[in-house]
Amino acid sequence: NDDPPEQKTEMTEETTSLATTLETTGDSRPPEVTLGDDSGGEPDVMIRLEGDPRTTFSGLCSVGEAQKVLSGQVPKRFEFDLKGQQLSCRIEKRDKEKGDLKVVLAAGETTRSVQQTNTPGGVINVSYKE
Repeated sequence: NDDPPEQKTEMTEETTSLATTLETTGDSRPPEVTLGDDSGGEPDVMIRLEGDPRTTFSGLCSVGEAQKVLSGQVPKRFEFDLKGQQLSCRIEKRDKEKGDLKVVLAAGETTRSVQQTNTPGGVINVSYKE
């Protein structure tokens, strides 16, 4: 009648070693292409959307094959890690008001471009390559 307890012990040991393996893999992060994730360093490029209060926008940015949808109300900022690829964005002013939508593209500490529109439905295209 000693068999069942022994089996239980074995299962416990397996569970423990499994947990240890999981912890180990959890520590080493797999390399991945991320848009906007802070991977420890400074982001390559930041896009800031500014303008009159309540100005709304939507758009799409792509870095290589990866795409990120931007939308919301100013002010907002989005960060991109280019890893040597080109960033290109198309951002549209969504509201019907005459307020300004300003798109600022900054790389590192330097502002690379500033574009703005106050036309409802106006589109701003931004691209940047390191």
